[in-house]
Amino acid sequence: MTHEQVDGEFGAESGGSGPPWKLLVLLLVIAGLAVFFFQNGGDVQIDFLWLDFTWPLWAVIGVSVLIGIVLDRLGTWQWRRARNRRAAG
Repeated sequence: MTHEQVDGEFGAESGGSGPPWKLLVLLLVIAGLAVFFFQNGGDVQIDFLWLDFTWPLWAVIGVSVLIGIVLDRLGTWQWRRARNRRAAG
């Protein structure tokens, strides 16, 4: 009896099985950020416009990462929206 590959099924030959490399990279980045956060626990003085305050360095890094993620998502959304408008019109 021979084994034939059905459409939509992936075997080991096609690379469909294996470690989820994107998940592994994400976990490594998260682990790196966690180590970075915990090693930088000192307080820093923040002077932004008229605001002057002291925050832990890990909180400043965390807020910076979140702002970067939001800016990336907004930029990607805008780029896709412009591409779809060009394709439609």
